[in-house]
Amino acid sequence: MMDKKISHFKTSDNLSLEVQKYIQSDNPEKIILIVHGHGEHAGRFQKVAEHFNGKGISVIALTLRGHGNSEGKRGHAPGMEQLLTDIEYFIRFIRVDYLNADLYLYGHSMGGNIVLNYLAKDQSNEITAGIATSPWIKLAFAPPKWKVNLGNWVADIIPSLIQSTGLKAEDISSIKEEVEKYENDALVHSKISAKLFSSIMKGGEYLIHNTHKFKHPIFLAHGQLDKIISHDATAEFAKDSNLFTFKSYPKSKHEIHHDVDFENLMGDVLGWMEK
Repeated sequence: MMDKKISHFKTSDNLSLEVQKYIQSDNPEKIILIVHGHGEHAGRFQKVAEHFNGKGISVIALTLRGHGNSEGKRGHAPGMEQLLTDIEYFIRFIRVDYLNADLYLYGHSMGGNIVLNYLAKDQSNEITAGIATSPWIKLAFAPPKWKVNLGNWVADIIPSLIQSTGLKAEDISSIKEEVEKYENDALVHSKISAKLFSSIMKGGEYLIHNTHKFKHPIFLAHGQLDKIISHDATAEFAKDSNLFTFKSYPKSKHEIHHDVDFENLMGDVLGWMEK
């Protein structure tokens, strides 16, 4: 097990965000930068980090604003632009200490949406490639149109209004122990603001219509049993660019890295990185 070191950086609007570092060597050649999903935090990727460390790859995980031990109202962000700026500051914070490392930006679920939007809009020369697992491009269910329209209106009028996601813990993984870990994690929450929900939904639509803007190779992964985020939407999205590599996992739910296909996912990501 590698040592975990915790540090913090300040955002453009002066919030302190937590960063967890799993550095494999003094001068790492490759670093995977992880952005977690909604309601969770960087600590839930320790198993992933330790696996990559065992293969000689360092990992640094960010806890987004409004999540975990980072500052900000629980479940809220003022919009996609601010979230992308947070990612930019995160990358700068890491690059200062690791000038020569190849950086791979890895996002899960909502983090996948944010990472993909960053790579589509920023065209960052600091990033070698992107990885997105179960990216929130579309929900696995269709909310009523009136509810979406009402949500967009509320997002403009009362952006920080908080509501519950209604997420069912059993939809995270098919492994009982992983579901229990999720349920018993005091840093996990089910809060989402009107503005954050609206921003991520619009971010998914942006991705669908702007695949031509990507310049980086992207590895996309999705479990076929996912009842939270649409597997089919990711599969369709992956067809729109020869920069995208897509892998589907028939036995896994939303969190492939906490499900029966963990080893397969890790092997596929490592194989793709080697190429």
